[in-house]
Formats: sequence, C-alpha cells, structure tokens
Amino acid sequence: MGTGMEVGQLESRMNAKDYMHLQSIFVDCSGRPRSLSRTEFIHLAWRSADRGSKQEYGLLFDSVVVTQKRSSLLHGRDEVKKEGHVDWGALCSFLLEETWRKLNQTKDFSVPLWKPRRTLTCPHRDSVQKVLYLQSSDQYLTVSKGGKVVLWQEVDLSVLSTCRLQNSTVASRDLWVTDVVLLQNVQKIAVSFTCEEVCFYDLRSKQDFPCKYKLQGLRFAPWCLDYWMDPCDADLAVLTIGDTGGQVSALHFTSAQTSLFESRCLQLDSDSAKVVSWDQLVKGRHSCCRMETHKAHAPAWVRKGASHTRTATNLPFGESQMTA
Repeated sequence: MGTGMEVGQLESRMNAKDYMHLQSIFVDCSGRPRSLSRTEFIHLAWRSADRGSKQEYGLLFDSVVVTQKRSSLLHGRDEVKKEGHVDWGALCSFLLEETWRKLNQTKDFSVPLWKPRRTLTCPHRDSVQKVLYLQSSDQYLTVSKGGKVVLWQEVDLSVLSTCRLQNSTVASRDLWVTDVVLLQNVQKIAVSFTCEEVCFYDLRSKQDFPCKYKLQGLRFAPWCLDYWMDPCDADLAVLTIGDTGGQVSALHFTSAQTSLFESRCLQLDSDSAKVVSWDQLVKGRHSCCRMETHKAHAPAWVRKGASHTRTATNLPFGESQMTA
C-alpha cells in the first residue's frame, strides 16, 4: 500500500469535475449504486478522470480499504460488506477523514507560540493619537495628544527615547495633536494640530525631532491625515488633509526627496522652521507642490481620509468618512 503522501498528491491535483467522473463509475447501467474491486476501480477511474496514473489509483483504493477496516474495528461493526471492494460512500468517507487530518495538522503548525505577558510602563500621560512603525530602523513611534513622542525598540518594546514636539505657535498646555502620519520616503512625520497647522518633523535627528516646515493659515483645524507615495518613484507623494470644516485637501508633491516646498518662498519662525502659507499653495506658488480641494462635506467634520492613485498625471483625491 502507498503512503498517505503519495495518495495526497493525487487528491491535490484532482478538481470537482474529476470527482464527478469518479462518482459516475460507482453506478451501474440501470442507475443503481455498486461497489468495485481493485482491478475494476483502477481501470474505470483511470479512464474516467483526466489526471492520475493507474498506480496512483491503486494506492488510493488500498488506502480506502484500510480505512474501512480500521473504522469497522473501532466501531465494532462490519462496514465492509464485500471483501476487497469499495463503493462511493467508502471513498467519500476516506476523503473526508484525510481532509480532517490535514486540517488538524495545519492547526498544530500554525498555533503561535506566545511569549509570557509583560506589563509595560507607558511614558504618555494623555491619550495616544497614533502608533507608527519605522521600518527603516525597526522601531515604533507613538505620539500623544499633548505632543509627547516616544521611540520604542521593536524586539522588547523598551523605551529608547522621549521628547516633546516643539511648536511655538501655542503654549505647551494648549498643544493638541489631532493626527500623525509617516512620510517614509523623506524620513519625516507630518503632525496636525488644532491651532490650524500641519508641521513636518525630521526623524533623522539623534537628539529630538526638529520642525522643518510649518503649514499655516488653514481655514479650519486639520483633523485627520493620510499619506501615499508612489512605490515606483519616491519623489511623487500625496498628503491628504481632512478638517473640521468638511473639507478634504490633497497636497501633491513632485520632488519630495529633494524638497517638499520651494525654499525661496519661505521664511523662518522662532523654531527655525520654514513657514509655508496655505494661501501660497492655493495660488500655486510652489511648483514642487500643488493642491486640490474637495468641499462637498460641510459642515460635517472629516474623520478619515485616504489617498490613492488613478493615473500618473491625475492628482489623487482623498476619500473621507464623515460624521455630523
């Protein structure tokens, strides 16, 4: 008799049509069910099915017979009505038993080996607004509502460093982070605040995260962010901003790795960050960043935004989910 692996290889190659052909050989000319000997089964199965060799069908027959005998011994009854013969029911029982055995084996291999639970001390004192995974450094980054940033080691979730986002526009006690996204192609994070600003912080600094750009003058408070980059061209990217006025704005960067915004149009604030005017973007003053706006949702707040691309030349629009 063949091994279960050899029989399983035949089963894995057979489809529903093959099994329908197999079922038909267990019916005689008058339409009544019948059982087949080993020789009959091999000959008819090999002729009716579109795949498999005579040797493989012989192995399948032997496996069915062994399963019948084992089942008879376990249940204490004679399930093999005719010695050395099998019928369609016996074949189906064998196939179901094999399928069940394979499923159990798969479950045994796929059960995760969980490590003992550990209690982590969280440095954040207020709600965490976003958890980001930094694939380039295998670390996690969390940002809380009050602007505190914590960098975690991926392996053991130990705290590597903590700092507070700098924003001279408002007092520290009034700082309120609404959302954070990772700009993985330029090693920055974009952070939205209720003070109607979106700030861009550099992750490459070893001390804290200095603010590089401040997008100011938004009409409403930005409430959600989303970021998309072209997997084939890291210079092309889209930052989607949804605000409390029901507006979705898409900033399309065309040379992100060189500069998100044109430096000649910018001034520095007290944080040494370059200030980007919302009106300048609306008027198209930045050739490396153009903006389009979708205004169909007012007065509902935009709770969720998503960027996706349609063509290489058309600017992606954000999709938003709103609540009144």
